[in-house]
Amino acid sequence: MVVGLAHLAGPIALRSTFRFSSRCPLTQVGTAELPSEVAAEIAGKIPELQNLGFEFLGSYDCGELAAHTHSYLGYFCNRVSNDFASVTVMLSGRGIYSFLEFSSTFSNGRTFETNSNGILPLTPGDPLRRVFRFSEIKDARALYNVHRLLIEKYAPGLWTQGEPKGHEIQRFLRAVENYGPRHAKLGYMKLSSDGETYRATWKGAFLMTWNGLWPSSLIRKAAYKQTMRAELQSLEIHGEAALQKA
Repeated sequence: MVVGLAHLAGPIALRSTFRFSSRCPLTQVGTAELPSEVAAEIAGKIPELQNLGFEFLGSYDCGELAAHTHSYLGYFCNRVSNDFASVTVMLSGRGIYSFLEFSSTFSNGRTFETNSNGILPLTPGDPLRRVFRFSEIKDARALYNVHRLLIEKYAPGLWTQGEPKGHEIQRFLRAVENYGPRHAKLGYMKLSSDGETYRATWKGAFLMTWNGLWPSSLIRKAAYKQTMRAELQSLEIHGEAALQKA
């Protein structure tokens, strides 16, 4: 009865509270101006990423993208490989959450992303973006090594695309500001009357809630972990070996 009630009441609560900003109010700030816990997460990755050939492009306050959260970003670019890296930090009532991500966009318009984010999305993925999540790989060098091997496997011979110097952050902005319109086309969200935010539709509220509740959440997480484990094995890199790679 409790599970059934959650599956019925949950969508109502989500539909009334879900908001996603239609615009990303991005502001570049110095790391010293960030909240201390956010600065620690971003600054701690700068030396690691610089040792991998990534230039630190700056830290950004992204504002309240999703309701009741505040997001920050540390952004990096490898000008030799045209790969990008980011440290995303989100503050909410539950505390602080952060993850590292490497991203590469190719001449055919496809993007590959490899990150340490352990949270699965509740909505369908973008067909032009293939995302690999390895929450157990915390070391930047190990994660980047996996990213490059995945590119060799799935995008052999394709050229990575950069961004004009001084405008690199536009890649991040395009991705964030496409989130709402893409889900609106899928029927999961709709633009509010003031044009400021996207709200969940009934379809989106039910499907997102059900994906996030037991037993669906448990099944999805187990299946995804098995898929990522198979990816590592296909690269002849076991999870433990990847963690030790540095």
